[in-house]
Amino acid sequence: MAFLASTSAIPRYIDRYGYVFSWRRLWNAGKVLASMGISWATGRPVVWGRPFMMMVEPTNFCNLKCPLCPSGNGEMTRERGSMGLDDFKELIDDAGDELMLLMLWNQGEPFINKSLLDMIGYARSKKIATITSTNGHYIRTREQAEDIVRSGLSEMIVSLDGVDQKTYEAYRVGGKLQKVIDGTRLVAEAKRELQSKTPLINMQFIVFRHNEEDIAEAERLAVQLEADQFLIKTAQVYSDDEAASFLPDEELFRRYEQGEGGELQVKGQPAKGCKVLWYSSMVNWNGDVAPCCFDKNVDFGMGDAFNGHDSQQSSFGEIWKGRAYMDFREKILHDRKSVDMCRNCSEGYRGMFTLVKELRG
Repeated sequence: MAFLASTSAIPRYIDRYGYVFSWRRLWNAGKVLASMGISWATGRPVVWGRPFMMMVEPTNFCNLKCPLCPSGNGEMTRERGSMGLDDFKELIDDAGDELMLLMLWNQGEPFINKSLLDMIGYARSKKIATITSTNGHYIRTREQAEDIVRSGLSEMIVSLDGVDQKTYEAYRVGGKLQKVIDGTRLVAEAKRELQSKTPLINMQFIVFRHNEEDIAEAERLAVQLEADQFLIKTAQVYSDDEAASFLPDEELFRRYEQGEGGELQVKGQPAKGCKVLWYSSMVNWNGDVAPCCFDKNVDFGMGDAFNGHDSQQSSFGEIWKGRAYMDFREKILHDRKSVDMCRNCSEGYRGMFTLVKELRG
């Protein structure tokens, strides 16, 4: 999935909780943004500072078989596994002093990794805001819900995508809507009993052809479950057949249009440049660093943050400013559309990628 949490998410955590604030992080963010501007002006990559956002993949195993997800539909070619807690701590020790926001998900169900809450707690101890995205099937008991609240998790995105079992399982294949509802309710109750504002519960609704008439009902359900936010998201597809099967009729909820040659393309996508390559990075479960979460199979590997046998770098910091990363940035600065995954990316997209509605004050 796309980088849901954009730079606009950071002020929310500063305003509500304060714990991402430090002069070091602000100074780093300033350097990142300044170098980004210079890169755009000169046409060559200049990188100052380190990423102030990072996506980390706890695991690429998943319990569901969602047809548009490489993890669920069997199209993922890379090895499966889960990140070890020691490796995670090493990464956060290296990169965490500059991080404002840590997104703990990618191509799997995060709660399959039994160390997830320990990871969240470690990041929280470093005063980093954390978000995870879940299908909600692994929150089964009051104790589990209380552990999530106590972990210090800042926000939990819960995939809803349906208001009854039939529409839900049309995409969330193998899933049970009632488990999502029960798990969300348990976390809301645990927050209330523990008198905690966090995690924010964000009910996500990806709009497809089969559920586009259910948006209003889904929002009502989110309110009933005491969610803090309701998020409408557009779907990503990879082929004309998938577009015909899954994209909704309502133009507002389609991020694609027909190109001059009849091909499917993201609306208004810029021909060059990508801000994500300056302010964020993607570290997969085994340490493989990718430019972003659109690189599903790490076709553009930047190095191994855990010092694997294929890596010549000794740390994430060296990878961030290493030759592979700089060459990729330069390529995208000049011709973003020459890279397949970048042509199907939402960064710079002119239209509704996500719409977040606040449900609670």
